[in-house]
Amino acid sequence: MYIVSLKHTMRGEKYITLWRPNNSGYCYSKENSGFYENPMLGYHDNDSNVPITEEQAKELFKEVLYDGVPKMMIPNTKESWKKLGVKMTKDGLVKLKTK
Repeated sequence: MYIVSLKHTMRGEKYITLWRPNNSGYCYSKENSGFYENPMLGYHDNDSNVPITEEQAKELFKEVLYDGVPKMMIPNTKESWKKLGVKMTKDGLVKLKTK
């Protein structure tokens, strides 16, 4: 699974922030992100992070030019937020409450 960082994605950013491999920082592109076979509940899956499956990733990632190079990124848009089950606040993305 890819890990989306909610707390590191702010309103003014063009793309949603992802975790790099081995818990080693953050990036925007699928090419630079990590794929986590067994995300840890409470660490990779908590109020600040959302793991997404390969199937979800296929719907979310879009090819864009980034520094003149084609990259697969998740646009920081209402459409992406809806698919992720999150909303934008002044403090960044937050998970929607489930009933």
